[in-house]
Amino acid sequence: MQFDLPALRAQAFDYLFDAVVVTDTEGVVIDWNAGSQSLYGYSKAEILGQHVSILHSPEDTESITEQVMSAVAKHGKWSGEIRFKHQDGTIGWIESMCIPLFDEQQQFLGALGINRDITKRIEDAQRLLNLAYYDQLTQMPNRHLLTDRVGQYIERAKRNNSRFCLFYIDLDDFKKVNDSLGHKEGDQVLIEVGRRLNAQIRDADTIARMGGDEFVLMIEGIHDNNDIAAVADTLIACLYKPFQLGEQSVNVNCSIGIATYPDSGECFDSLIKSADFAMYKSKRQGGATYRFS
Repeated sequence: MQFDLPALRAQAFDYLFDAVVVTDTEGVVIDWNAGSQSLYGYSKAEILGQHVSILHSPEDTESITEQVMSAVAKHGKWSGEIRFKHQDGTIGWIESMCIPLFDEQQQFLGALGINRDITKRIEDAQRLLNLAYYDQLTQMPNRHLLTDRVGQYIERAKRNNSRFCLFYIDLDDFKKVNDSLGHKEGDQVLIEVGRRLNAQIRDADTIARMGGDEFVLMIEGIHDNNDIAAVADTLIACLYKPFQLGEQSVNVNCSIGIATYPDSGECFDSLIKSADFAMYKSKRQGGATYRFS
């Protein structure tokens, strides 16, 4: 029995579960299997003649091209996990491998990419990461992520012989909100507190919810006590405006303890302890104020 090998290869190509995309030397799609249509949404007739960049997340196209060209030149192939763009505009993730195609004279003809949808795996991993490192009520970093960030701040401060500040923020009389209005309304206050605090900081700063009604802010690049005090005043002021809960209006102030590295401590625990102690001094003064450790 004789087999028509080219026909069998063509059949196997089209029935592969993975998406197989073939491009010419300019990156134009010249072949495409059924798995590609399932993954990307385009029919073969729609995609042939289109540049392969149409399948990439727009902001990733340049970096993907550089990665692929560099890896193929060095290793003869490229593999990695990248974002892709579906025909309907949604963005997902693929596990991809790309190899160059040559003719019998070793002239470069184009490339073949084999792609597998891993969107669910990436999303599941992101959900687990979110659960581990972010507060589920406010979506702010939690104590675990804060601990990691403080470690990074310490390493940078050692390397640059610099300082940073830790602000320990505790809401004043928050228990009264829960007791008088209920925990659901108290949660809404905490969410709004997180929003207001986030609005006062720079992208480079870190603010986290430690738990309950306690928050911690980390700031680099300010050293003068007057500047540090100005930040504390801003934080207190942003919470001074009443919180509106339906027809109810609630006033929430805060007390702040301030620690600086390395003066107040040289590790996470010592910095938190120093700032926490200073915060309780603020509360003993009546709240809505701050103290340095």
